[in-house]
Amino acid sequence: MSLEVPSWSTTVLDVMRIGLGFVVIKTFSVIHTFRPSGEPPFPVGIARVVNLSWAASHSTARWMQWGAYVAALCYAADLLVPFALLYLAAATILEVTFRSSYGSVNHGDHLLAAVLTAQTAGVALWNAAVHWGWDLGALLADSQQTTGAWWAVQAIVAVYFTSGLSKLLNSGGHWIRRSPALLLNAYGRIDTDEMMAKGGWDSQRRSDALITWLFSRPTITKCLFAVGLLVELAAPIGLLGELYLFAVGLALIALHKGNRILLGLPFPEFQVLVFVYLVNVPQFFR
Repeated sequence: MSLEVPSWSTTVLDVMRIGLGFVVIKTFSVIHTFRPSGEPPFPVGIARVVNLSWAASHSTARWMQWGAYVAALCYAADLLVPFALLYLAAATILEVTFRSSYGSVNHGDHLLAAVLTAQTAGVALWNAAVHWGWDLGALLADSQQTTGAWWAVQAIVAVYFTSGLSKLLNSGGHWIRRSPALLLNAYGRIDTDEMMAKGGWDSQRRSDALITWLFSRPTITKCLFAVGLLVELAAPIGLLGELYLFAVGLALIALHKGNRILLGLPFPEFQVLVFVYLVNVPQFFR
């Protein structure tokens, strides 16, 4: 079995493109235009070498937001795709970096930034290969659109695999053994949700009861977290074919559903991107 670009139809690629456009518009629709100013307390990424104080401006945030809307619509309509992707990747990285430097972290936005950056690079490389006649094999597909989608899939898989690997490395290989302690964080999130009236009282009580039940049964808890870790580490298997990708996508969505119940971490952006690029239901109606 070898790594090869899936044979997606035009309809499937259109659905992927529209799905990513939707995620971009949804993400930029909730950014805050009234922003902190002054020196960022936790500078990350480019904020360590570049002064991003100009991004704190209300007008800058508003223009960036509307620019993202226009670029997302152009991308979804298959118009000026290389330029739309370049703008969206730059704007998303800037927004993620700015917020993270002030202590506001949304991992769903990180995945979106990775997908947009990968697509931008893939599309740029495809156009360069066409212009100069390069033969790069499985790196590129037979069209710009397929190449962009293929690189997006690889980016998603890489993010999940890296997540699983970092859990092992940062815990010194003891992630599963330490996993019951993560349930303590879940109690704190449930209390916060109750104060903020999020999620509904019934669902919060059910989550609280389940966490209490699991906390007294560490072996079952370790098994559940072991399955989640295995799903992340096995994500690259999806690159072997469309059915593998479909199976991995379903497993990752199930992982997020479980994280929502146990840890209060739904990550809806992750689920939408996985559903669009990995599960990819339209492929079965060709």
